[in-house]
Amino acid sequence: MTLTANIKNSKLLLFLFHAWSFLLIARPQDYIEELATVRPALSAGIIVIILYCLNHARYKNSILGNQQCRLYLFLLAAMVFSIPFAYYRRGAFEFFFGKYLIVALYLFLFYKIIDREEKIKNILWTACLGNSLYLLSALYQGESVAGRLRFGQMLDPNDLAFFAVSFLPLNFIYISSKDTWWKRIIALVNITLSIMIILMTGSRGGFLALGIVSLLLFFTKAEVIKPSYKVIVGSMTVIALIYAGSTIDFSRLETMTQLGGDYNVWDETGRLEVWKKGLLFMLSDPLTGVGLSCFAEAIGRDRLSRGMQDIWQAPHNSLVQIGAETGVLGLYLFIHISYRAYEIFGRVRRKDGDQKNGYIAELAQIAFIGHLAASMFLSQAYSGIWVLFIALSASLLEQNKTEAIQLSSQLR
Repeated sequence: MTLTANIKNSKLLLFLFHAWSFLLIARPQDYIEELATVRPALSAGIIVIILYCLNHARYKNSILGNQQCRLYLFLLAAMVFSIPFAYYRRGAFEFFFGKYLIVALYLFLFYKIIDREEKIKNILWTACLGNSLYLLSALYQGESVAGRLRFGQMLDPNDLAFFAVSFLPLNFIYISSKDTWWKRIIALVNITLSIMIILMTGSRGGFLALGIVSLLLFFTKAEVIKPSYKVIVGSMTVIALIYAGSTIDFSRLETMTQLGGDYNVWDETGRLEVWKKGLLFMLSDPLTGVGLSCFAEAIGRDRLSRGMQDIWQAPHNSLVQIGAETGVLGLYLFIHISYRAYEIFGRVRRKDGDQKNGYIAELAQIAFIGHLAASMFLSQAYSGIWVLFIALSASLLEQNKTEAIQLSSQLR
């Protein structure tokens, strides 16, 4: 194959990878019903995988040579190991091989293909754009039920808030004078839209995560978040409140100070009891848990065995979810991988400052904290957004290592 053909194929693969990323994030099948039957993210993923296999020789990064990728492989092994022992083996098998595997492959291909700063910045822009389009669709096509915005086939109001807060800080990457005017405008719109959607969902977990992200953006001593940007965040928040204030159910958010009498917390079917059951499931089967995607089945059976109505419930906590469904090892790996991602973002941020990948790592770290905070109240252990952050940390780790080796050779 000629050099020209190699370049063309690599550009085509990069373009298709961007398209795949957009389809995974933006979920156009939620607002274009005709796309649902063709499963666009899966179809695009298969095409990207085939094209990558035909051109894999030019991508040198070793998956086994990257700690984040190795740890994630172990986590996948823990998931697969849980399937034969699952409460509902067929459901666990179909979830992993029919849904989650394509997301897992996305992580490895991200690490392989997105191997430079410019590529990272561009792929995160695609993700932010996809996020913005989804939130816009939610704003204009969603429905308000009991004062809470709902939209899409997969997301309830809490998940929608989680989706918005996870990407909000990343938009600050694109509002500096180094970027084009239209990117800066879109980034500002994205920030306003994210704040508006979070408030309109009435999600207490989303509101708490938004508060954490806002505090970090305002008070963390950062190279990237300049004082003018903080003024922008304040202004965007005011605009969001003015535009959507009449549709926001503030009374629900006020209940965060009245949790003592909240049935959703203390009732037998409330969050605390569900979390306790999840921990008991993990301790009862520490090696395998109840099986991948089987938490609802397990809690339904448990209630039935105690002569109660067999209500199926989600765990509403990512740590409880992964621990109950894959066992102690799965929980440890999930926490360790997440901590490593946080640590990598911080290390690259301190090393590069406002140069190279430092500004990306700085905002990725804040976004990841918001993402994790929101996921503590949601069943998002298998979220593609979590996978995106881990893939980003793996790519930054590899680039940081490569730069260190190059510097060392120059010093010799």
